[in-house]
Formats: sequence, structure tokens, C-alpha cells
Amino acid sequence: MQKEDLDFFKKWFLDYVDQFSSPEVFIQENVELKIKHTTRVCENILLLAKAENLEERDCRLAETIALFHDLGRFEQFTKYRTFKDSESEDHALLGVKILENTGILSILSRKEKDIILKAVEYHNRMEIPKCTETTSEFLFYLKLIRDADKLDILKLVSEDYEKEEEFRNPALELNIPDTPGCSENIVADVLNNRMAKLADVKNRNDIKLLRLSWIFDISFPAAFSLLREHGYLEAILYSMPETEKVQLVREHIESYLNSVETRARSKAVKNDIEKL
Repeated sequence: MQKEDLDFFKKWFLDYVDQFSSPEVFIQENVELKIKHTTRVCENILLLAKAENLEERDCRLAETIALFHDLGRFEQFTKYRTFKDSESEDHALLGVKILENTGILSILSRKEKDIILKAVEYHNRMEIPKCTETTSEFLFYLKLIRDADKLDILKLVSEDYEKEEEFRNPALELNIPDTPGCSENIVADVLNNRMAKLADVKNRNDIKLLRLSWIFDISFPAAFSLLREHGYLEAILYSMPETEKVQLVREHIESYLNSVETRARSKAVKNDIEKL
């Protein structure tokens, strides 16, 4: 992919989202929220790509995936007034449909186009797909966008939890009730290093635990480093009530992150030795 291709996509994106500008404050705030989110996910994916020593043309492909990953969110929120896919439609599939119908990717090679479309389609799936048509190259870019996306959502919600209740954005919590307790299934998933399921979410404590469980799907060392550096997980954890279950979750997540860091250091030492 050439630099002029990426420049063209960036201009097209801004023109596309401009049509969703609204005089209604609730709509406009959330359209702007997703524009800013997209910008930061583009920044995140470049950080991760460069940490993996990708060449410039591959960084541009990664950035294009990030630019388009939430393209369906704008139509979704304007039409349904929610970011909850189960109450509207799958925003990833909607984004793929928009990309295909507009033909915006026709200037690219078939390989690049396929990687972008598949990465957009699968970026929000519970699990990375296991199917015969996937390639190691596609899986690499898919993991990049999943990590970059999670990093910014965790940033957004952690910052939102630090605000006073009346200034928080209900759309970020998917309009879920703020009731006591936590789902047993979600706590069990976290304690067993599994991504929690949205179907098990009953309240805001559950959605917080679900987002914390995303660490079990993080793929790149640089993403873990950014989580640690900015304290997103800690902000979410300490926004929750002081209960025995929450304390168990805190201790488990801290232990998991420490084990990840230990493995990363061991791998780095091994690589240094092999270079000697």
C-alpha cells in the first residue's frame, strides 16, 4: 500500500462520518466519541506495529484496518441509539457492507483488500476464527487491531469511571443497570483466564469484569506494557465495590500480569543470548 492510498482513505473517512453530524447532542457526542476513538486506535496500532518492526507499507495496511474497524458504528448509533450489537446489528458486519458497497478498497490489491475486510469483520468476535481460509499474515493483523481497539476502549471506560456519576456517558456502559453484585459466570471466567461473555452481563460490575477479562486475549508485549504504563486496569478495578469476589479478581489479574511480564523478560533474554 502506498502513502497516497492511506491519505485518500483518511479523507474519505472524514467525508463519510461528516454525514452523521447531528443537532441532537446525544447523537453528536457519540459520533464524535467514535471519531476520536478511531484516531486513537490508529495511533495504538502504529505503536504496536512499530514495536513489531513492521515495514512502512505494512504499517500503512495496519493503520487502514484501524481507520475502518468501527466504520459501522456511525450508522448503527444514529439508527438505533446504542452501541450494543445485540440490540441493533453487528457493527463489524455493517462496516464490511459499507466498505463493499462503496467500493472504496478497489484501489488496493486483492490480498490487501481481503485482509482489511476480514480484519474489520472479525475484530469484535469473542474468539479469533479458526477456519481454513485464514493465514498467518491475516491473523497477525487481526491480533493487532484487536489489541489496539481494546487498549483504547479500556482507556475510555477507565477515564469515564473517574468522572462524577452525572457526567458519565451511559452509552459506554451499554445502558446496563447499576445494581449490586457480580455474575458468578463472569467471575469464574476471569479466575480461569477466559474472556467473559456479554450474555452473562447483568449490571455495570459485570461489564467492568468483562472488560478486564480482555487481558486474556491481548497478544502483543507492547500492548501489555501500555496497559501497565497508563493504569487502565487499576482504574477499572478500583472503581468497583470492595467485596471478596472483587478482591479475588484483583489478585488474580495482578498475578496474571506479573506472569506475562516474567515470560516476556525471559523471551527477551533468550533472544539477546541467541544474537551473541
